[in-house]
Amino acid sequence: MKATDLVNYMADMFPYRRRSSLDWIVPVSVGLGLGVAVGVGVGVLVAPTSGDEARRRLRDSTGRLRERAEKVKDRALGAARRAQDEIQESTSATPGERSFANDLGIR
Repeated sequence: MKATDLVNYMADMFPYRRRSSLDWIVPVSVGLGLGVAVGVGVGVLVAPTSGDEARRRLRDSTGRLRERAEKVKDRALGAARRAQDEIQESTSATPGERSFANDLGIR
C-alpha cells in the first residue's frame, strides 16, 4: 500500500473538503455590507433632527472645541514662556549664587 492510497482512503472516510478563501470571504462581505446598509437606514429613520439642524449643531460644537483648543494653547505657551524666563534667570546668576540650598531657603 502506497502513501497516496492511504491518503485517498482516509479522504473517502471523512467527508472533509478543503475550503478556499472565497468560501468565507464572500458571505462575510455580504453580511457586513447588509449590516452597514441596515444601520444607516435605521439611523436616518430614527434621527431626532433634520440634516440641516444636525450640521448646524456639528458646526457649533466644532467652533466651541476650536475656542477651547486656542485657550489651552495660549495657557501652554504662557507656561512655556514662564519656564523659559525662570531658566534664563537661574542661569544668569553667578556660580556662587546658584545653589540648591538657596532654593530651599537654607543658609
